[in-house]
Amino acid sequence: MEEHPASVGDRPPAPSEVGWRAWLALNASTGALLAAILLVGMGTELWSPLMPEYLKDLEAPILLIALYGSAKDFLEGVNFYLGGILAARFNTRRALLLFNALPLIGLALLLAWPSKYAVFVALPFVGIWNSIAGPATLRVVGDTLAEHRRPMAFSLQSIQKRVSSLLAYFASAQLVLWLGEAAGVRAALAVSIGLVTLSLLVQYHYMRTAASDDVYTPRRPLALLRQFDPNLRRLLVSDICVRWCDAMPRELLILYCVPILATLLRGSATQTPADLTSAAVAFYVGVLLMVLNLTSLLLYLPVGHWASRSGAAKKPLIGLTFVFFALFPIAVVTLGDWAGTWGLLLAFVVGGLREFGEPARKAIITELVPADCRTQAIGIYWAARSAGIVPASLAGGLIWYLAGPKQMLWCAGAVGVLGAVLFYLRFAGGRRPVANTAGALTEN
Repeated sequence: MEEHPASVGDRPPAPSEVGWRAWLALNASTGALLAAILLVGMGTELWSPLMPEYLKDLEAPILLIALYGSAKDFLEGVNFYLGGILAARFNTRRALLLFNALPLIGLALLLAWPSKYAVFVALPFVGIWNSIAGPATLRVVGDTLAEHRRPMAFSLQSIQKRVSSLLAYFASAQLVLWLGEAAGVRAALAVSIGLVTLSLLVQYHYMRTAASDDVYTPRRPLALLRQFDPNLRRLLVSDICVRWCDAMPRELLILYCVPILATLLRGSATQTPADLTSAAVAFYVGVLLMVLNLTSLLLYLPVGHWASRSGAAKKPLIGLTFVFFALFPIAVVTLGDWAGTWGLLLAFVVGGLREFGEPARKAIITELVPADCRTQAIGIYWAARSAGIVPASLAGGLIWYLAGPKQMLWCAGAVGVLGAVLFYLRFAGGRRPVANTAGALTEN
């Protein structure tokens, strides 16, 4: 028997809800989600960070690589919307199984067709899990856990993402060192197919929650956005600004770091063959990404516990997240110039701190969306955010092309600062939200 979300937080805790499993917000459904996040995350991160360099090796120009980033954001927005609709209609278990199976199509296509055009054809499939499964993932947590347990559940999910990324970056770096860039990416795609298939089997056997919205009738996106709590709309505007800051340099950031790393490697080993130097650069790119994810990983449990405490204020944590989003591109361009590899390592530590308030942000979204159509509303929120940043990657590519990469990074940082300022002025400074009788939140 499924529990209504409101009743989970109102009743006294059962004996099974105390102890380390309760502290970690673990049950069969959230455990299956963690396994899926680990396996699919590894399957995605094995190859996706190397895609800009892969496209460059296939003679794709900078603007085409930037267009790849904008296409990702556009499809992400569509998938968030469809994910909310499908999970609301067919229940979360069926939806998650379907969403887990679709990436296999794109991975097989990329493996069979090594072309820059194949990347765009496969993109609707390979990038589908995080976006289209997002609303169902939040719904599972919202339905199976009391409100004060949700930040910890989101922290564990974030930990799993970072653990999977760390393992994937280490493995992909080794593959590139052994096989070279092109063959290494193809080997990573083959391994990814196996990991995603295993994730599908785990969810099929262990996922227990099969919730759907109380009101299925698909809402018009703009009408549902107008029903959002004012605080949620303010959060959305700030979120779009800081995601512009992230999306502008996202696909091109590694291309900015590669020449710095290559110069240092050639300077320290002038006899190194060019192909080995290229593989070594790819290895150090993996190290930078590992530093970023390890930094985030170390934050999640203490921050999740802090945000889970009764009466804990989530807004300061979210505000710090937005500040670090703004600082990351600025840190890359300043510290990379100043201290080379060590500066880049420190900059990527700053990038890892961007996840400081991510569990708290997700928890607030689940609290503020309308309760009777929660899955659809979560999908609409993320779809609106993704739609708002569709031009960002292409804009970053244009600035890179016309003015240079450093100017692009400075522009990204400026947009991030704007998002952080808007958050502190319009959301963090707002009145504290409290629950109303309908299950949504209103301002107090």
